[in-house]
Amino acid sequence: MPRRRFQSGRVYQRGTRWVGSYREYEINPETGKRARRTITFDATVTSERAAKVALQPYLDDYNARAKENLKPSAPRGGKTVRALLDEWTDKILPNRKPGGARAALSHIRAYILPQLGELPLREMNLSQHQAFVTAVGQRVDRRKTAKNVYGTLGSILNLGRKWGYAIPNVEKRDIVFPADKKPQPQIYFFDADTAARVINAAAYPYKLMLLIAASCGLRIGEVTALKVSNLDFKRKLIQITGALDYATRKESTPKSDNSAAPVHMSELLAKHLHGWLKKHYVANVDGYLFTNSKGRPYLSDNVVKYGVHRAMAKLGIEAPKGVHVGIHCFRHGVTSELLESGTPIHVVTRLMRHADSKVTLEHYAHIVGDAERIASEKFSERIGQNIAQLESDSELESTSAVKTA
Repeated sequence: MPRRRFQSGRVYQRGTRWVGSYREYEINPETGKRARRTITFDATVTSERAAKVALQPYLDDYNARAKENLKPSAPRGGKTVRALLDEWTDKILPNRKPGGARAALSHIRAYILPQLGELPLREMNLSQHQAFVTAVGQRVDRRKTAKNVYGTLGSILNLGRKWGYAIPNVEKRDIVFPADKKPQPQIYFFDADTAARVINAAAYPYKLMLLIAASCGLRIGEVTALKVSNLDFKRKLIQITGALDYATRKESTPKSDNSAAPVHMSELLAKHLHGWLKKHYVANVDGYLFTNSKGRPYLSDNVVKYGVHRAMAKLGIEAPKGVHVGIHCFRHGVTSELLESGTPIHVVTRLMRHADSKVTLEHYAHIVGDAERIASEKFSERIGQNIAQLESDSELESTSAVKTA
């Protein structure tokens, strides 16, 4: 039972005596209720006014305790979205990884602030949410981008509710997101043969960096963050413990908890890593496996530009227009080859260090594996038998018609 703050109690006459009544402060743990206490005053209390004066010390004690334990009231509903964004940026943004922080700031500056900045939080109802998503969709023409931007807004508003701000609760399932107005970009990846050609055409140290990416399916930030201490030649493992931000080279944890896991070091890779440590590795304070002439780890963009793109240009390999080609093409290639060769999905999921098989399937749904090919061929054979019969019947009918004529 909630406590009523600042009780006034009540007084009444019972026979010849005046009586005062009020609720006790403490809750009975057995009943979960506050007991009512009744005080019968002595014969000196002869009027209602005197009874109220006599009851007041008991009420003062209750009210003092209630005031002492009074919780601060929730912030006023007049706060704007801009004010909440400022508070979120100050309190939460520093805890984000650099990449995630940049994406959130981009969403805030480009979409959320211009459209919603001056709107009071209490007016953030379903209609406002839908209008915002529709406006973003008209600008970006991509359903995924609109969802990402709305995800940032929703995360901030949810935290605002937890902080006590008066913000209407809106469910994501009630939002209608825009349809894609442009075809999905083609997913570009290197098969094993193309990967080998690109790796051979690249110069050191990019050659070895690309070989690691191709053999282990690592992300670019995980490759540039590798340290000598991550190499376990005895057990043939590479421990993935960190990732470098592509822009700042600041080291943080890998993309997810599942990403921070060991990967297999093949015999081919072990051979080249031994050669690198013996002939090319330059010791540095942080122990990074690959460092530039200034002793710093490589920028991700430079690995792509001077490693992948130069090798492709040298080989005359042209990527489809508008398709981004980077280290992730090797990761896609590894997964594609494994799935197409019939490797069980749960094995591929572990190798790619995904959270679960659903993530693997969502990212690589375009892959047609052996099982799908076999099933498709069997079904096509059955159709083909009927089609062949129909063709024979048609030919017979045509022949008969000609003879009749």
